[in-house]
Parts: sequence; C-alpha cells; structure tokens
Amino acid sequence: MTMKDAITRRRLIAAGGATAFAGMLGAPLIAKAANGSLRIGMVTSLSGPFAGLGEAMRDGIVMALEEYGNEIAGRRIELIVEDDQAKPDEGVRKFRKLIGQDNVDIVSGVISSAVALAVRDVVTEAEALTFISAGSANALARDAASPLVFRPTKTNWMLGHTAGLWAAEKISKTGCLTIGADYAAGREYIGDFVETYTAQGGAVGQQLWAPLGTTDFGPLLTAIASVQPEFIYSFFAGSDAVRFLRQMKDYRLHEKVKVLGGGALFDQEDVIATVKDAALGGLNTCNQSPTAPASQAFSAAYLARRGVLPGEMGTAGYVTAQVIKAALERVGGDVAAKDQLKENLLALPVDTVFGPMSFDPRNNQAILDIYVNEITESADGPVNQVIHTYQGVQDPGPTA
Repeated sequence: MTMKDAITRRRLIAAGGATAFAGMLGAPLIAKAANGSLRIGMVTSLSGPFAGLGEAMRDGIVMALEEYGNEIAGRRIELIVEDDQAKPDEGVRKFRKLIGQDNVDIVSGVISSAVALAVRDVVTEAEALTFISAGSANALARDAASPLVFRPTKTNWMLGHTAGLWAAEKISKTGCLTIGADYAAGREYIGDFVETYTAQGGAVGQQLWAPLGTTDFGPLLTAIASVQPEFIYSFFAGSDAVRFLRQMKDYRLHEKVKVLGGGALFDQEDVIATVKDAALGGLNTCNQSPTAPASQAFSAAYLARRGVLPGEMGTAGYVTAQVIKAALERVGGDVAAKDQLKENLLALPVDTVFGPMSFDPRNNQAILDIYVNEITESADGPVNQVIHTYQGVQDPGPTA
C-alpha cells in the first residue's frame, strides 16, 4: 500500500512520529472524533494533471502536524484528506462530504483555481472556516471574496504583476512573446503580466496558447524559433511545465531565449527535480523559494524527509498548518469562536516559511513577499535562487 492509497479518503488520527504513523495505516476508520479532538479536512489533487503537486501539499501539512505532536492548542488533530482530481465538480462533492458527513471543523487545500472558485459557495453557505492553500484565482480576493475563507497564498495577479515589473526593468521592453496554458489560471497569469508590463512601457508581440495537457509543443516552439524573441513570459504547471521545458531544450531554445514564468513553471520539487538542467537560467516570480531566508530551515528538513528541496505545494501545505495553528492558538483552540478567530487572525501577522504573512481585512487574502528566483546550479542540483524580493505585495482587492 502506498502513502497515497493509505491517506486518501481515510481519517488519520495522527501519531507522534513516522513509525507510529505508518503503524496506524491499517487501523479501522474512526467513526467519531474523540472528545476534544479537532478535525481538519484537506481537499487536494491526488490524481489527474496535478497529482504530484497534490501529494506534496498533503505531505507538507502532515509534516507540520507531526512537528506539532499532532496537537494544536491542546486539541488532538484528525486529518481527513480527499482527492478532487483537479475537477471542479469533484471538488464540490468532496467539500460537501467533509462538511456534511465528516463534520470537520476546518476545511483546507485546493490547487486548481477552477476548483477554488467552484467550492466558494459551498463553504460560504455552510459558514465553514476555510483555508485555501494554493487555488489562486484573482476573483477570490475580489468579487468572490468570502467572510470565512482565508487564503494563505498568492493571487495570480501578485505573480503576473511582479513579473511584469521585473521584465520591464531588468530584461527588456521589447522582444517579448508569451505562451501559456489555455485555461483560467493561464489566462490570468498572462493577462496580469501583459497589463503591468505594457503599463511600464513594454511591448508584447505574439501570444501563443496551448490546451491543458498538451503533449507536443513542436508547432508552438517552431513559431517561437521563427520569431526569435528576446524573452518569453510563460505559464504552465505540473506535467505541462515538464514537457514544455524539456521540449524547449530539445529544440535548442532554452539557451537562446530567456524564459520568465510563474512559479509553477519552475517549481522546485515538481518540475526542476525532473527536468534538471533544462531549467537552468530560467526566471520566475513566486511567493515561495527554498532559498528564501524564512524557508531555509524548513527546506533542510523537507530535503531530509523527502529527498528533494520543497516546491510551492509542499510549502503551501506546511504553511496552511502554520496559519491554522496560529488561528487556533489565538482563540485557545475554540474553533467555534469564528468571529474572534477571524478578528485575531486579521490583527497580527503570522510567521511562515513563505515569509511574514498578514491578511487583508477586505478579503482575508494574504499579503506576501514575492521572490524573483533564478534557476542556478548548486550542490543539490539546479535550484531556485532568490535574486530579488518584492516586499509585502497586496492584491488590488475588491476595488480592482
């Protein structure tokens, strides 16, 4: 039985170490939480195009809870993990199950922006305390913001905007071509980059799109080779990012054309660990970096645990636990005190491995440092090295 099989769709009464944890995998499901325990539900993508990202997110929150002795504010933690398959309708079904059948106290997770948008009304109507770990659709900080939904992650705008600033100032104001995955997140990243880049005096040429799940980028790479742009801004994630970067190398473009992207394009664990030197020289803007000062101790522990430096999703799972812990400790573990919990979480920042995190009272959206990373060679192989930090980046919010 794999870790994925053991955790998905099972209730985990966490034990205090890897041996005890492994020993419980064959235990019967617990029908009702023990007195005083607290249930956290996590929905992530454990199958489909984001499966590797989902496994990392799940393992990140498990790692944090184990470090806490599986207890927060004097309450024993039960973690229930569900797979949304990166499908909005499946995400809705799993959130309803966690809230209506499993009676969780807190719901969390989500990688896909489409899933995050789909479950917004479900958790709002249920008045469920919710922490969206990675689903970064701009709307959830704007017209779809919800009173009890906190997002301890970035918005797509926060990364596209900072990439636009960096490109205009440090790369070039001419010779830009964009290429992205043709779905909601890709459209937002590219759109936000273009808006900021052109506002800074940059000029964008051809814009290319690829369907989610594209296996052959050949025709698009041929078009890029014929244009010979000075640089590319790109958004792909998961297996799409792996195939794109590998094929860039196959077409001998990765050393000729500077590539700037969203953090997912050069994710440390999910992409760089696979493509290796095909990522060298790439640039990205991201709310996460294994070399960020706040992340270095966590990065070392994660490397020792999983044999790879952390990417965004493993870090996002860990950060979700950090924020939940801070929220619960500020109300003495009384998760029913939702108004007080919200007030306290908005009042003071939380120290996380993303960096210092405060929440915007207009929308419960995290205000974050955004890192410009360059992929350089290191003793651990190619790594996201921080070369600049945009401090305290705040989404425009409801007024956008």
